[in-house]
Amino acid sequence: MTDVWSNWSGWVKAWPQNLVTATTEEEVVEIVKTAPAPIRVAGRGHSFTPLVESTGTLLTIWGLSGIVDHDDTTCTARIKAGTTIRDLGPKLFERGLALANQGDIDRQALAGAVGTGTHGTGGTLGSISAAVDGFRLVTADGSILTCNATENADVFHAGKVSFCSLGIMTEITMKCRPIYALEEDGGRMPIEEVLSKAEELRDSSRHFEFFWFPFAKDALVKFLRETDKEAKPRRRKPDGEMSPGDKTMLRACETSRLVPFLRGPLQKFLTASSGSRYVGGSEGGGKVRWSHDAFPSDRNVRFNEMEYAVPAEKGPDCIREVGDYMRRCGLNFLFPLEYRYVAADDAWLSPFYQRDSVTISVHQYHKQPYEELFKGVEEIFRRYDGRPHWGKLHTLGAADFEMLYPRWDDFRVLRRRLDPTGKFLNSHLKRIFGES
Repeated sequence: MTDVWSNWSGWVKAWPQNLVTATTEEEVVEIVKTAPAPIRVAGRGHSFTPLVESTGTLLTIWGLSGIVDHDDTTCTARIKAGTTIRDLGPKLFERGLALANQGDIDRQALAGAVGTGTHGTGGTLGSISAAVDGFRLVTADGSILTCNATENADVFHAGKVSFCSLGIMTEITMKCRPIYALEEDGGRMPIEEVLSKAEELRDSSRHFEFFWFPFAKDALVKFLRETDKEAKPRRRKPDGEMSPGDKTMLRACETSRLVPFLRGPLQKFLTASSGSRYVGGSEGGGKVRWSHDAFPSDRNVRFNEMEYAVPAEKGPDCIREVGDYMRRCGLNFLFPLEYRYVAADDAWLSPFYQRDSVTISVHQYHKQPYEELFKGVEEIFRRYDGRPHWGKLHTLGAADFEMLYPRWDDFRVLRRRLDPTGKFLNSHLKRIFGES
């Protein structure tokens, strides 16, 4: 136990026998052939579940970074799997390309975002995994599979969301689109108005989401609309550097942690003072930026998170019940609920498999316990047929997933075929798949 690894929130740690890095596909192959199992892969540590934990080998893929090539005709790009989404945006932009959608955090490695079904928002837009056109996969015996809709198609459809349980992605081909600009708009709206008009708001723009502090009567709504207006460059702070908004949130979290009865007034204050964040404030409309600058929000106050995807039509009722529980439970929390739309896809273990969905996220400040709060919220999510985000906290096991995913057994059979000795399974994944 000579090395330690920790995820972003600090709650997941690992003491592997080997902590290794790879900069080429050939190095990945050699590590898979020779390193002690279980072999798990670390991107940027932004998952909150123990997906990466290993007592055997922990492989970091930060050195596998950059664009291999791109095709203007098909609007695709071959990208090394360790490339962070933050680094990818400008590199695609130089080539006249952009991702069709992404989330509001972009520090993840592409392989981690794809492998866990990470997403943004948009009623007609899928997750990052849904935009995968193909990938190269190093399997347990060191073989390299090229996977797409026509070659190793079963591995392609299973592997798009597989959290490194089938093998290690080294390259991912993404469907892109020509560069585009987005205009941000939004503000405060009464929460009941937001929920009663949720579908209308969803359909009114390319991207719609809202944030709701359960003790507040208003929600913070955010829209991103495609525009022909001139995009202005965005000066982003270095990753991890606190913005004024981060500092305000951090002070509020610490105050609430030490003086719990202030959580309600603080949530109302944050709602009232944060509305301007979602309004551009310039004449003639909101902020206009190129897509890779418009999507991200620099969040540097650390937290742990649970997120479930529920059928889209059940979203408003579900978040009402979650908010009511959080107000009544007596537990201390400060972060807002986050509500987003994601279109159905065909990845076997995607939370959005064959189902248009709403995702509802619950956060807890990293210095505060989350288990009891999340337990009560998870019971509500499960009553609404929710599927958990693979990288975010949940308590489900194999029997639960068998009921939630029509292709669950097919995935397990395929996984055993590609990795018969369980080389890529840590204790968390053994529980997930019901394997000893």
